Amino acid sequence: MEYQKDIDIEECELVYPPSEDTFLLLGALSVARGERVLEMGCGTGLISCHLSAGGGVLVAADINPRAAACTRANLDRNHLPGEVVESDLFSNVAGTFDLMVFNPPYLAVDEEGTLERAWAGGEEGMDVLAPFLREARTRLRPGGRIVLLLSSEMERRALDLALDAFARRRLASRRYFFEELWVEELRSPRPQAVP
Repeated sequence: MEYQKDIDIEECELVYPPSEDTFLLLGALSVARGERVLEMGCGTGLISCHLSAGGGVLVAADINPRAAACTRANLDRNHLPGEVVESDLFSNVAGTFDLMVFNPPYLAVDEEGTLERAWAGGEEGMDVLAPFLREARTRLRPGGRIVLLLSSEMERRALDLALDAFARRRLASRRYFFEELWVEELRSPRPQAVP
């Protein structure tokens, strides 16, 4: 999905701003008109706005009430439809989805505070992603997919263990001076035939 310069995004205080990881994730996305789409951790709403503009039936969620309000304001500013909820992962999110998009907090540090929750992923970088994936499996519609931004800053063994239940495909990657970021598409694997 290409970045649309005509989508007007305003950043908000104490909300994770669009960064390199946001644009890498955006560039790897595609949405079909009418697909039910969830952006978990919507932040400013840049990706949510693009998903809505692309025809997705959008639900945007963030644990940070300021981020939920920021996404709502940016959708409204651009006259784009979408439901926005304040939610700790799936706690206030209803239904199933054709596409789930998540740029999770992945830095392997423990930090407290509103903005830190947007990037601090705990000791292994998996404190938010692992529980998301456990429930996301039950929220995927048949043929649905999850698109994630991942980082070499995450503990690799813990990451592989969390992703093990899915069929995986790398969509994009970029190396920065201190880390590699990549985008993966996850799908529920087909049940294997019993011989």
